[in-house]
Amino acid sequence: MKNPRGFTLVELMVVIVVIGVLSALMVGINSQTYGTSSMNVADELVSQMELCKMRAVSTRRWHRCEVTPTTVTVMQWQSTGMAPPSATPGGVWYVVQTLTVGAGISVWGATTAACATAPCAGAPASANTSLVFDIDFKPDGSSTGGTLFITDPGQNKMYRVVIYTATGGSYARNSW
Repeated sequence: MKNPRGFTLVELMVVIVVIGVLSALMVGINSQTYGTSSMNVADELVSQMELCKMRAVSTRRWHRCEVTPTTVTVMQWQSTGMAPPSATPGGVWYVVQTLTVGAGISVWGATTAACATAPCAGAPASANTSLVFDIDFKPDGSSTGGTLFITDPGQNKMYRVVIYTATGGSYARNSW
């Protein structure tokens, strides 16, 4: 009986070929760059609105999503209950999370009306660079509602995020 010591040249070549094929497949899959797009930003904004809603319901505190052209900040009111934050003098909003919108994409505008079908009457004609829009979520899950308009600088892809008042649900829709 012979004791095998090591690998044959054929076995080593087969392993190298298998590794080469797998690495070629991985490079082919991962070489595609995924930049920021209006659709991705719209989906991220929907996620942030859902986070606000779920935190409001689970913590029984008012939550606010403050939207600017380049950021969305999630804030939580200091006390629990259905009493509106404005009814509590001296109250404080605590910042929970801030999302930065990707480069080249911005929130062009917002309106308090929930625009479910295009064309939207409140759609902006140009970017509102000083936009500060607050959407408040109550502890019961309802919200102040509204529509956010997202696009790239050339307005090639336009999306809107609709936040409904009664349910607090938010959805991304194509076009304005």
